[in-house]
Amino acid sequence: MADLEEKRARLEALELESKKRRKLVLISLCTLLVVGVVAIVLSTKEAIPGFDNKYSIGKSVNYTNKTIEMTEVNAEISNGQVKLSLDDLEKNKILYAMYDPNFDIGNNQKGLPVVAYLSPAGRVMVASSFCEPCYSRKFHIEGDVLVCNVCWTRWSLADLTGLGGGCTKYPPQELNYTVDKENGKIIINEGDLKNWKPRDYDASTTANMD
Repeated sequence: MADLEEKRARLEALELESKKRRKLVLISLCTLLVVGVVAIVLSTKEAIPGFDNKYSIGKSVNYTNKTIEMTEVNAEISNGQVKLSLDDLEKNKILYAMYDPNFDIGNNQKGLPVVAYLSPAGRVMVASSFCEPCYSRKFHIEGDVLVCNVCWTRWSLADLTGLGGGCTKYPPQELNYTVDKENGKIIINEGDLKNWKPRDYDASTTANMD
């Protein structure tokens, strides 16, 4: 009888230990999953709503196997504000608007345009449409990548991280903006554009082409 009770006690202890181990494994797997998701979000900056100040249209955009050229639009400029249509952006995915054709950007060249596009996560990205080393003002989307039309440098649509090409250090410079949801307008402070200046070009950063 004593041997039977002793065996039962050992079995119960083993079962309890097994349950503890399974629980620890499950907790570890869940922790790794959460850490992995957070790491992906932080590394790509494809944020959840409220993570940063980027406006989200509330849905993702599928660019798989797609090439999208810029759609040229006219910006509405008044009362110190430069406005683009949010509807136009949602429809066309990437917009080009000339802010000031007489803006001196150096090297005897003029014209400062802006670009607005939707990231794969549906966030509105607004920037000066300019690549300092090659003086390009035009870009297009290939898959989840923004590509310069002159030097073919590639940047991630998510956060403009350089992926390849000669001008990875010179993506379009992001601009602050607000969104007037009632009127469907993306609003840029005109003062930010008037005070915009090209970045100092360092030839050593474009010496190696991928």
